[in-house]
Amino acid sequence: MNRPTEEQLSRYFNNHLNPREAKKVLEWFATPEGQAYLDQGLEADFGALDSGQKPLLTPQVSAEDILRMADSQQKQPAMVRQHTRSTGWRIAASVALVMALLGGLLYMVLGRATYEEYQTAFAESADIRLPDGSTVHMSGNSSLKFAKDWEDGAPREIWFEGEGYFDVVKMGSPRKFTVKTARNFDVQVLGTTFTVTARESASRVVLETGAIALKVESKSGEDHIMMEPGDLVEMDQDHDLLIKKEVRPEIYTSRKNDELVFDKTPLKEIARILKDDYGFTVVVNDSEILQEKFTGVVPSKDVETLLEGLRSLLDVKIIRDKNIIKLIH
Repeated sequence: MNRPTEEQLSRYFNNHLNPREAKKVLEWFATPEGQAYLDQGLEADFGALDSGQKPLLTPQVSAEDILRMADSQQKQPAMVRQHTRSTGWRIAASVALVMALLGGLLYMVLGRATYEEYQTAFAESADIRLPDGSTVHMSGNSSLKFAKDWEDGAPREIWFEGEGYFDVVKMGSPRKFTVKTARNFDVQVLGTTFTVTARESASRVVLETGAIALKVESKSGEDHIMMEPGDLVEMDQDHDLLIKKEVRPEIYTSRKNDELVFDKTPLKEIARILKDDYGFTVVVNDSEILQEKFTGVVPSKDVETLLEGLRSLLDVKIIRDKNIIKLIH
């Protein structure tokens, strides 16, 4: 494993990395080289302490222990607010070695500030109000994280995974709003409404009102795409492609009203929603039916009502066996 650069380490300890970047640093800390780096830094901190502080230190906490603790901390029930706080690495080192390690290595869990975290279960939706008055409508199987207090003049940043509708309050150019994802793209806005899908199976942004600067990282470099109302940008990570086209935004923003709007939508996309948002395993008896397209509106909040709506809409037989949906032509 390659050693992180000094810039990456500095950004890590100052809480400026996204969760995926920080995870790579954590993994390096678990290596012998990373553990030696931590030991050296902590020895320097130890030498700076006075005699009254040194007896408080607890020896021997490995990076493996910390990674294990981080994993256990990240297992949270659905829709639970998490209020966590930690001090910086060097301040914590003056109190105890354990707190020093946690202060630096577990910032994703504990953070340098107080964070709010939300997680919706499958088939669950939630409306979250952000510190600046902006709102997020989260669809099922989605997660959201943001600092509880946003300082005046500071950038507004949130971390999001899943599918959500954003209504962002405009506060002027110094207060840019950024949606950070683990899918190689970030959304930068001033004041606008849009939908973000950031999943392993699909990555896209649909702009309803306002303007967006989309920053996308790909194998060929970094792209900056300006979006106008009605634009859809989809990221195909497997083929390193960007697809931009004009669409009817209401088809994609309908989730804010707990509805699914289909307009010549391929059954493949409907099957993806059933899998990602509702946790179903979808099985078809003929792969060709996934290309068939359907138009209509069905409620999205209640699973049984959703399936009944799909049965009336789709020209296929739908059989539910616990968590398995069978689509039969």
